[in-house]
Amino acid sequence: MALALYRRYRPATFAEVVGQEHVTDPLRTALNAGRISHAYLFSGPRGCGKTSSARILARSLNCEKGPTAEPCGDCSSCVALAPEGPGNVDVVELDAASHGGVDDARELRDRAFYAPAESRYRVFIIDEAHMVTTQGFNALLKIVEEPPDHLVFVFATTEPDKVLPTIRSRTHHYPFRLMPPAVVRDLLESICSAEGVAVEPPVFPLVVRAGGGSGRDTLSVMDQLLAGAGPEGVTYERAIALLGVTD
Repeated sequence: MALALYRRYRPATFAEVVGQEHVTDPLRTALNAGRISHAYLFSGPRGCGKTSSARILARSLNCEKGPTAEPCGDCSSCVALAPEGPGNVDVVELDAASHGGVDDARELRDRAFYAPAESRYRVFIIDEAHMVTTQGFNALLKIVEEPPDHLVFVFATTEPDKVLPTIRSRTHHYPFRLMPPAVVRDLLESICSAEGVAVEPPVFPLVVRAGGGSGRDTLSVMDQLLAGAGPEGVTYERAIALLGVTD
């Protein structure tokens, strides 16, 4: 089964993250200067690179040559934390939509004190962080305020206002944004070229509009069009029919 486009072209370094330079440039500068925060808050609309950037941050922190803005890609940590890598025992991803309760937070807190098994830092990535309950946040509060040196939290959320203010105030907050149409179009054209599929030029504005500035949503739409493409590639007529838009 072929991987979805948004997974196949998931960025592996901050330099590959498209349309979020206002976030990635300061992060890269901080990493290269060794100014590591113990807690980050990545907020913004869905599909604009928050979780991918959290994984890249973990990769940058734990690279053998790190902390560095340019992970080497060759060491065991970089290979494990690559977009399609097997993962690393010291980098824990938690989906708060299903694990946001007080018991989950307490378990996370208890695990946080253990030193990393094989990395420089233990990184806890908490996705959909606004779904953590108030009791859950309260259970985490002490360790976010005074974490051990080896621990880094990354909270990713579409609704930063719902993150407990006392937690929010302890983080470095980086707001992600929807991508401008021109940036999305460039991304689509480069990916379609890499895939070797012909796409009629009028198709791109349709896909850009359908994706609404979300990189992931845009690539999902393009994926659907590529899957239904005939030998002539993706035609404007086929795109109109599939996307249900009027000429």
